[in-house]
Amino acid sequence: MILVTLLFKLGVRFAIFNFIWFFIETIFKMLTGMRSPQLAGLYTQKALKYIFLVGITFAYCLDYAPNEPSYVYDWQKLATGGLILMLYLLGKFQKQQEQFQMFSRFQIPVPSRPYSLRLEITLLFIAALVFIILFFNPSLSENLLVNWFEKNIRSLEKAFLLGFIFQVLGFFFVVGVFMRLLQAFRPKPPKSNGPNQDPDSYTQYEDVSNQHLE
Repeated sequence: MILVTLLFKLGVRFAIFNFIWFFIETIFKMLTGMRSPQLAGLYTQKALKYIFLVGITFAYCLDYAPNEPSYVYDWQKLATGGLILMLYLLGKFQKQQEQFQMFSRFQIPVPSRPYSLRLEITLLFIAALVFIILFFNPSLSENLLVNWFEKNIRSLEKAFLLGFIFQVLGFFFVVGVFMRLLQAFRPKPPKSNGPNQDPDSYTQYEDVSNQHLE
């Protein structure tokens, strides 16, 4: 029950964070003339997004004792929260690769957008590394930007209509996580004897320009 509750709460926070980040990216595009970002600029933005997402996740899983004052490590909450975060990011990565495989299989043209498989994998390592750094230096999670995100996430979570929508998204996040876990442990059917396809062949295509999936 504790796991399901934490899954739900983090799912709501992830949905609200993506909602806020969507407007941040929109404002940035307006200031830069709506130009499509280059490879370096795109992955710099995604790196910042992942770092802030790790920060708000860690801050939510970390307790603070004002009487000490000191940080209280709830090992179960921190470990579970970190695992949920990485499953969420890995799920986004896997979904992206499945899209490329589908486009490649049916030879569907993909809208042009910079993409690098190597940098996508690097972002996952960066997210894990930042979480480990925050574990040994929890005070780093207490900064103006993370606090700003935290304040706005709580405000939107308490909003009447938007709060309900985000709770629905949190519910589907919980369902999605359990579905992926069941799929991972489900026996895989034997491979067909058809022509082999290079697993990296789809990396020649570019990313799908859909900010709502980010």
